[in-house]
This record gives sequence, C-alpha cells and structure tokens, in this order.
Amino acid sequence: MLQGFLQGLQELVFPDNCFLCRKYLNSRHQSQLCPSCLSAIVLNTPPFCLRCSRQLKIFNAGGLCAACTKASYSFDEAWAACLYEGPLPRLLYAFKYYGKTSLKKIFSQLIIDFIATYHVPLENFDMMMPIPLHPTRYRERGFNQAELLSQEISRYYSLPHRADILSRSKFTNSQTIQEDAKQRWTNVEGAFRINTSLDIADKNILIVDDLLTTAATVHAAAQTLKDAGTAYVGVLTLAVTP
Repeated sequence: MLQGFLQGLQELVFPDNCFLCRKYLNSRHQSQLCPSCLSAIVLNTPPFCLRCSRQLKIFNAGGLCAACTKASYSFDEAWAACLYEGPLPRLLYAFKYYGKTSLKKIFSQLIIDFIATYHVPLENFDMMMPIPLHPTRYRERGFNQAELLSQEISRYYSLPHRADILSRSKFTNSQTIQEDAKQRWTNVEGAFRINTSLDIADKNILIVDDLLTTAATVHAAAQTLKDAGTAYVGVLTLAVTP
C-alpha cells in the first residue's frame, strides 16, 4: 500500500508526460517522449559526406560535402546520428540550458542506434572523451552535456571513458551566439589543453559532443590531441546542422 501511495504521489507531483506534447505516457518515468514525438526527430541518413557525415546534396568524386571541400580539419572522420531540425533544437536547448538531463537516455539511444545501423567502427578506438566545458561554464550549468552522452555510450560499448585528459583552458562565448563561421573558429582558437599526454600517444580517440555545426570546436580539440601525439581522432555527435 505504501509503495502504491508513493507512486501515486510521484505521479501527482511529477506527472509522466511527454516532454513535447504533454501526452500522458504511463511509462513510470522511463520514457521522455511519446512515440509520435520521438518519430518526429529527423535521423541522419545516407548518402553521407565521408568527412563530417552530413547528407550529401551534390555528389562528387571525393565524396565530400561543400563545406568539407573547402576546409581542412584536424579530426579524421565524424559521425552524427540526427539532423538539427524538427523538435531536436528545442530538446537540445532544454537538455543544455534547463537541466533536462533525463533526455540523455533518448539522445544516447539515438546515437547507439546510428552506430549499429551504419557500423561506426568503435572497435578501432582506444578511448572516448567528451568535449570539455570551461570550469566557469561547468559551475553555471552543473554538468557537461557532452560528458553525459559519452558516459552512456562508453558504458554501453565498454569503451574506456576519459574526461580527465582534455580540458578547456579558455572561457569562450557560446558558439550558438556567434554571428558567422569565422567568429566561431576564432572563438575556440587555443581553447583546449592536454592535462597529460602519457595516455594518448599513438592512440585512436573518439571525441563526443552534442552538436556539429561549423566543426570549429571539435577541430580545435582534435588539433590539441594531435599536437600531443594522438594518432587518429574521430568525432561522434548527436546532431549535425544540415
């Protein structure tokens, strides 16, 4: 009786509703979205750019999107599970800025499904690490959204997780408020440092972040790792801008 009373009280105070449409889920808080809202998330599907995994709009001999034909990145390859459109921008905003950390379950599962569907070669990597937040930003937010995702994925695949090697030494404005691509690249220049290079020499490292836009942030992080002796850097994100 007590357990039933407590469960009823929890439902009264924290109703089990879909985050987006507020439809009652009856999932005992194991789900955050109803099937309809979950299916509205736009998945990233082939054909992919061979460098950043954006959907190719125009085919070319190199298999690269327009952005990757013009840019030179420090990372070797990137994969993104979803497109940054539909309900995903709203969900990511709530995840990062309103502390809706339970959404990590949905986000990590989307990434895991993408890995399985398109055979992302996680077995080739020695370790996984999140894009770090500056300590000031971490104190403001209380968590690192990239680390929440990387922890879930590394646990699922039993891939070593290291959040202590790469740190953010430069406080930067949010990339989302930068007006153009050039500002985004300047904003993160020299933003990262290595705490110890002993564990990454000649290793293959997979960086995890929530969103890939201009790739300026992951480029800067990958460059820092490469300068310290990392052999290969991959990037895995929840979403990529179309």
